[in-house]
Amino acid sequence: MKIRRMRPEDLPAVMEIEALSLPTPWSEGVWRQELSSSFGLYLVLEEGGRVRGQIGARRAADELHVTTLAVHPACRRRGYGRTLLRAAVAEERGIRRVLLEVRPSNAQARAFYAALGFHETGRRPRYYGDEDALLMTLDLPGAAAAPPAGA
Repeated sequence: MKIRRMRPEDLPAVMEIEALSLPTPWSEGVWRQELSSSFGLYLVLEEGGRVRGQIGARRAADELHVTTLAVHPACRRRGYGRTLLRAAVAEERGIRRVLLEVRPSNAQARAFYAALGFHETGRRPRYYGDEDALLMTLDLPGAAAAPPAGA
């Protein structure tokens, strides 16, 4: 298993994973715009030379806002999501808090984030157009370089 920065040539695999994972995946244009931005951090997890998961995040002061996190359905429940989250936090040293949005109807994702120590801290009305988003937050101890050991 290897984690590295996402490259444009990863987009077909990344977009396939998103299409299998999310009801409204990003378009290729959005992905290309995000990859060209100096404000985002985009990582992929490779296994056997194939992209198996991805994470995207943006830093604001001492907070990391996760904008996307997906693992290929055939590769779930192997710790890849946790590994990607840890890698993103480690990449952005000095993070004190991690934020993300999740659909209230996505019980599996909500349980995953809760198991990592995230808690619900708000709601964003009609965030997804057809559904609100739950804002979930993980407070890290001090200026942590990675999520807590259990996360």
